[in-house]
Amino acid sequence: MVTAARIPSPASQPPLPPSKRARLKEVLFLSQNIVRGNLLHNTGGGFQVLRLLSVHKMRAGLLAADHPWVTGLAPQDHLPIWPRNVVFRTPVGRHWAQPDYQPEPDEVIVSKIGKFLAAMVKKSGATPEIPHGPTRRMPHAINYLHGAVHYNGLTLLFNHFAEAMHYLADPQFRRELRRLVRVEQREVTLVFRERHYDPVEFAYFSAFVMSHLPWFANVNGAGRKVMWGNPSPYPAVNIITGAWVPDMERLRHGETEKIVRPPLEPGRYFQGTYGVSTRSFCTLERTHAFLINGWVRRRGFQAGLYFVDRRRLEPERYRAYRESGGLAGPTNQPLPNPLRRSRFARPSQ
Repeated sequence: MVTAARIPSPASQPPLPPSKRARLKEVLFLSQNIVRGNLLHNTGGGFQVLRLLSVHKMRAGLLAADHPWVTGLAPQDHLPIWPRNVVFRTPVGRHWAQPDYQPEPDEVIVSKIGKFLAAMVKKSGATPEIPHGPTRRMPHAINYLHGAVHYNGLTLLFNHFAEAMHYLADPQFRRELRRLVRVEQREVTLVFRERHYDPVEFAYFSAFVMSHLPWFANVNGAGRKVMWGNPSPYPAVNIITGAWVPDMERLRHGETEKIVRPPLEPGRYFQGTYGVSTRSFCTLERTHAFLINGWVRRRGFQAGLYFVDRRRLEPERYRAYRESGGLAGPTNQPLPNPLRRSRFARPSQ
């Protein structure tokens, strides 16, 4: 069983403010991660998706109905793979956004997310082909790549965003996470037991992740959308490491057995004591989130869908969007402009 150490208790006296040298060092650290992850790494990943949508276009029926990417079942024992790929988890907390909230068991939470993504893969495995539209919203390549995320991917499970920040702020924890990705070559997802989240906090948390890790982080959940987020049974942050690309190349060449990774052996990672006291979201992170979220909002009806035409997927909603002058369409939760704090009040929830 994978467990986590308790978060250290705050000191009895408030810490001294950081020096100018320490602040500058932190800004450089955060900035270089944003450039590496959000600009360089994510742009490269986008070109890989475009290649699979055009040059090396993937067709339907590349996976059989009983393939593990479709069923989520490990071939050796026919049991769900998702609970066995939880590589790190914290103890279940007691303080939730709603007092009467009782989180489901961890196995149920990760299985719901896994089944949701497996259903996307199944739609591209079907023959005859399901036409691209309201029934099959995503192109085959995008549906298939979710197999590399839900089946081969690894999960880190937290109670809520604030708790995850205590660990991501710890350099030892980040080093272990980078070692995990380097050795295993898998995608990583942060999953949260708390379903009733503040979308503004979710957007800021994604920027916190991108400023501390050298990868892009996409935020999905059941609440109001922020950033490039999409629906998900539970809040989930997909840290896009790029490990999906080799899996997709193997699938494209018909190597359907080689894309099935075994469950991760327990006890290999995160065996130390982690977690440090941390700050709140800084101006750089709030600005980063504000710019990305604003970009998505300015895309109008297309919103957070980048590689597909939403008008084709939701024709009736698009008609209502046009008739309402753009008021009835999808829109992200607005974020306050961090550079205009006195002129932009935080929207009510």
